[in-house]
Amino acid sequence: MRTYISAKDYRSLLTLINQLYTLPDQETIIRAVIEELGKLVPFSSAIFIAMEASGLFRPDGHFSVAIPPKALSEFTNHYAAVHPFTLTGWIRHTNESARITDFVPAYRLQDTEYGRDFLPLTPCFYELGVIMGAQGDHVGAFCLHRQKMDRDFSDREVQILNYLVPHMARAINCLQLLERLNAGGFSSETGVVRMLVDGGVTMNEAARKISLEHLDRVIPNRFTESGASILESPKGRYRIQTTSSNQGSERILLFEPLPFTETLFQRLCRWDFTDRQAEIVLKVIRGASNREIAVALSVSEQTVKEHLRNIFEKVKVRRRSELISRILSDS
Repeated sequence: MRTYISAKDYRSLLTLINQLYTLPDQETIIRAVIEELGKLVPFSSAIFIAMEASGLFRPDGHFSVAIPPKALSEFTNHYAAVHPFTLTGWIRHTNESARITDFVPAYRLQDTEYGRDFLPLTPCFYELGVIMGAQGDHVGAFCLHRQKMDRDFSDREVQILNYLVPHMARAINCLQLLERLNAGGFSSETGVVRMLVDGGVTMNEAARKISLEHLDRVIPNRFTESGASILESPKGRYRIQTTSSNQGSERILLFEPLPFTETLFQRLCRWDFTDRQAEIVLKVIRGASNREIAVALSVSEQTVKEHLRNIFEKVKVRRRSELISRILSDS
């Protein structure tokens, strides 16, 4: 059942949303959200963890409030894979806020590996989190916490975050695209169209070759508002993304050829691996031994062997070399 927020809440959100699109960088956006959101949804601690477009957590770009550095390090290195959000598959959805107690009742939380081994390192117990995405890319994970002595997050507070997150994700994604464009992070085959506020339009050579008169063939994403639109052109298929200059003097359209260069993570997504299995496969491909994997994941070597046995059975291979060959050559 949908929960509606008050007109006062909505006005506060609109003020914050309008502000987001004017801020100059990701950290400033996160700071503004945490400061203003705390007036609507009180919390004891908060964290934003940046993500690669493919969905992997980035080693940089973290921002937290009242989270001990040791707890943050332990979470990203060991415990993200056993968080209830991850184990239930919810982490694969974007812009859908959820409470940890939506998946594990509060009275059972301390019986889980996450609750038993990780939560004692932190001042938090209740959690309200979301995976943010925009234009087909992951942006980051954002989570608010409360201590065990506090109450859980309400339906109203979940809905407030649901209203805010798509705009927060979009604002950060636009900055990331502009940064990538300015750093030369797109291939030479990517079309770039710049539309100036005075009506002028410029485009690179790749854009001229795309036949942009076929923009009526744009296929919108059918599943989520965080998805990207696709252009079907005589020259091929292109993912369309938009951003703007820092000063807002121009609107920029990006036409990136499909298929994209496939990341290893995207290859793993085609197999029915659990998140822990995918993590182990990545380490195997990178040459880690069972002992090294066990140390990295804070588990026993026997646990690693059991995971590998299940992985081999799933991929229909008998040894590590066959697993690596199968994953890397899979198409």
